[in-house]
Amino acid sequence: MNSKNVVLDYLEKLPTHEKEVLATLRNQILELVPEMEERLSRGVPFFYYKGKRAFGFRSSKAHLSFFIMEGKVLKELEKEISHLDYSNTVIRFSAEQPIPKKIIEKLVLARMKEIENSLIRN
Repeated sequence: MNSKNVVLDYLEKLPTHEKEVLATLRNQILELVPEMEERLSRGVPFFYYKGKRAFGFRSSKAHLSFFIMEGKVLKELEKEISHLDYSNTVIRFSAEQPIPKKIIEKLVLARMKEIENSLIRN
């Protein structure tokens, strides 16, 4: 089974409202960066960009999560996300109050730039 199917299988098992929100998040990421590679890591869907883990999402009992892996993106965009529940690498949200698309776009583009800059430096 290919990675895309594994991620779609993950989404299929979720309650409808959570599946819709996370599928929308997934689709937005893939529209912004079509060359993303999708994989499951410890049962959680993650996106890889140029070999680096960039994003992930998950459904848990208490909330949904959007992971921004490594780097300083959430710190750099602190003003834009200050109204959200977040820590160093994760934004927690609900199906009823998803992360606004404009914020997702800023986070995704900032993480792509961060990865590209790290590859240039190395």
